[in-house]
Amino acid sequence: MTMTIIRQLVGGVLFIVGIAWLPYAWHARLAERWYGGDPELQTKLGNGLAVWMSDGLDRDDFTTGSKQFDGEWLYGTYVMAAMGFGQLAMEQPEQRGRWLVLMEEAIDQVLSDRVRAFDTERWGSDALETLDTDEGHAAYLGYVNLAMGFHRLLKPDSKFAELNDDITEALRRRIAGSPIMMIESYPHETYPVDNCAVIASVAINGDKHLGTRWAAQCRAKYIDAYSGLLYQSVERQRGLPYDYPRGSGTTLGLYFLSFMDPELSGELYDAVKKELAGSVFGFGLVREYPRAVKGQNGDIDSGAVIFGYGLSPTGFALGGARIHGDRDYFKHLYATAHAAGAPLETDTRFSFVTGASLGDAILFAMLTAQPGGIEELKQ
Repeated sequence: MTMTIIRQLVGGVLFIVGIAWLPYAWHARLAERWYGGDPELQTKLGNGLAVWMSDGLDRDDFTTGSKQFDGEWLYGTYVMAAMGFGQLAMEQPEQRGRWLVLMEEAIDQVLSDRVRAFDTERWGSDALETLDTDEGHAAYLGYVNLAMGFHRLLKPDSKFAELNDDITEALRRRIAGSPIMMIESYPHETYPVDNCAVIASVAINGDKHLGTRWAAQCRAKYIDAYSGLLYQSVERQRGLPYDYPRGSGTTLGLYFLSFMDPELSGELYDAVKKELAGSVFGFGLVREYPRAVKGQNGDIDSGAVIFGYGLSPTGFALGGARIHGDRDYFKHLYATAHAAGAPLETDTRFSFVTGASLGDAILFAMLTAQPGGIEELKQ
C-alpha cells in the first residue's frame, strides 16, 4: 500500500513538472535554428526591419513619456538595425549586396538631423559640428561610429569613410586626453557601456594600442571586483562608480567589445553567467543587479524588472551567448525572448510584436551577433 502511494506521488510530481516545462519546449523550438544562423529566419527578421525603416519612424512612434528617451529609442532602432544588417552581410555572402544597402540606409538615418536631435538637445550643440572640441557625445558618436567602422570593414570603399575617420580621430583624442579614459555621454553623465562602443569604434579603425590601454583601465577601474560586472555609471573626473554594476550595461557592453577585444567581452560574459543568470521552468533570465544588491528596481535602461530579472539584460545576453558559443544558455534565453516578444511569422517576415521597432532591432542585432566576434574581417 505504501509503495503504491509513493508511486502515485512520484507520478503526480513528474506529471506536474512535465506540464510546467511544456511552455518552455514550445517557445524554444526555433532556438537551434537561430543559434545556427538559419538563413530563412534571419532573412525574415531582416525583412521586418526593412519594413520598419520604410514606414518612416519618428519620435512620435515611441511612448516612453520622455522626449529624450523617445529620441534615444528612435536612434537605437536604426543603430541596432545597421549592426544586424552588417552581421547578415557576413552570414549570407550571397545576399551581401542587399544587406549592405540596408545597412547604409540605416546609417543614413542615424546621421540625419531628425535622429540625432536627442543628443543635440541635451548638449546644446551638434555632435557632428563640434568634433574639434572636447565635448563627449559618447551616447551618439560611439554607436554611429562603430556602425560606420563595421560598414567600412565590410566595404572598404564605404561612402562613410571620411566621416568615419573624422569621428574616430575626435574620439581617439578625447579618450586619450581624458584622465579616466572615459568621455561623457551627456554633460556630467559618463556611462562605461557607451564608452565600450566608443573604444570599439576607435580600435576597429586601427588604434589597437589605445584599445589595449583602455581595456586594462577598464579591468582595473570600471569592472566591479566582486561581481566582475561593468559599473553602470562613473564620476567624470576620477572614474569612481556612481551606480552599481548592472546587467543591462554589462550585456550590451560585452557585445560592443566583441568588435575590439573578444577576450574582455568573454570575461564579462562569464561574469554575467556566474552572477546574474537564472531560469524558471527552462526560461532563461538575467538579473539587472548582482544578488547582493537589494531594493533596486532599475530604470528605463533595464526594461521591466520582475523579481530582480531585467528584460533588457535578458535580451542583450542572447548576443553574448551566440558570440561566446554558449548554445545551451542561448536556447533558454531565446525561449524567454520568444514568449515575451510574441513573434509573428509570415512567408516573408518575422517580427517580435510586443517589442515594436526597437525590440525587433535589438533582437535582430543580438540573434545575428557573430560567433567569436569579427576577427576574420580585421585580418
